[in-house]
Amino acid sequence: MCERLDVRGKPLEEAKHTSTSEAFGTRAYFHTVSETAQLVVNDIRRHDEGVYRCRVDFRHSASRSFRYNLTVIVPPQPPTVLDQRGRQLNSTVGPHREGDNISLTCRVSGGRPPPRIRWLVNDTVVDDESESNAEVVIENHYTRYNVTREDLNAVLTCQAVNTNLTEPRQISLRLELNLAPLTAEIISKQQPLAADREYKVSCESAGSRPPAIITWYKGEHPLIKRVTVDNARENVTVSHLTFTPTTEDNGKNLTCRAENPNITGMFVERTWKLDVVYAPIVELRLGSSLSQEDIKEGDDVYFECIVKANPPLRKLNWLHNQNVAEARPGPVTDDRG
Repeated sequence: MCERLDVRGKPLEEAKHTSTSEAFGTRAYFHTVSETAQLVVNDIRRHDEGVYRCRVDFRHSASRSFRYNLTVIVPPQPPTVLDQRGRQLNSTVGPHREGDNISLTCRVSGGRPPPRIRWLVNDTVVDDESESNAEVVIENHYTRYNVTREDLNAVLTCQAVNTNLTEPRQISLRLELNLAPLTAEIISKQQPLAADREYKVSCESAGSRPPAIITWYKGEHPLIKRVTVDNARENVTVSHLTFTPTTEDNGKNLTCRAENPNITGMFVERTWKLDVVYAPIVELRLGSSLSQEDIKEGDDVYFECIVKANPPLRKLNWLHNQNVAEARPGPVTDDRG
């Protein structure tokens, strides 16, 4: 192949430029404006590589030749990233759980010379050992062990580099994690509570990703009515429960459980023991050893007064026809449930 500039018998600016079709075609030309003439080749291609000879022929002097070796660097193809199941990843990795090991393979084809492949995490190189597989493809296998909450949204970048003349070919992915809730706190609570009065109590959970699902329990039974949820802040869930305690709720546990909806068993909970106050509830019974059908005039009878109260009763009076009656002392039964 040959490029020729013929200035015989004419000014330089009128020189004739010719190029063989099997060489550069219209991609190359002589640049003669500068002090040193230059051969300019556009859209350089791999087969343009080789030894170039410049020969200058003079009318009254011997010809002179110069040789130059041109090396053409071919950038690699853009990298592709595969997970441990062989699935191609595009922009994200995961979501994974805390404690998982993440294995990724960066694969690059093409490139001359063969590229070096390296992994970076948040712009810091963590692995630069690459290898060729049977298909003459360069790979780098990277494993990140025991990922933690701090790794959330980490940027994992695979770079392929074979020259400093161009920017590296690369792909970046963001690490997504499912995170367990860190806290669950019952707030806006007060003690004691009055029976049959409506109250509003809240539970706040933080740290879960996605936001936690909050479930209320009274004893072992879930409460599904009159609950509202507020996710005003990232990774924070606030659940508001409106409930009316009864006398039967005194001493029971009210539990707030926060759990990650995507991971079974990842939950935290807090328990509040209810102190419900109420007026004494009194039940009067004939003595348990007596039979109402067998009582006759002159018999001795006794009664049992069953009292349920919180706080405990301080005084108990017996009345007969609205008059304070004398009663033989006996045990006082205070049943507070």
